[in-house]
Amino acid sequence: MTKEKFRAWAIDTKSEEGHKFIGRYWWGNPIPEHMEGCQVALFKFKRLAERELPHIRQTFEKAQVVRVEIEVTEMT
Repeated sequence: MTKEKFRAWAIDTKSEEGHKFIGRYWWGNPIPEHMEGCQVALFKFKRLAERELPHIRQTFEKAQVVRVEIEVTEMT
């Protein structure tokens, strides 16, 4: 088993209902090429996540871009 960590940017809804992070399907299908993968929409660059904030804030007013660390475990 190989473990690797990397950092990316995500959008936290900050919703009172506890929705937490915006998912990769927020933008529909197909998944946009700037997505890094997994269930949470991850962005390689902060500016890409910030570009999406105005649209997301129409639904989640308190949404914020946050730095996240992802641990990937490669199963071999």
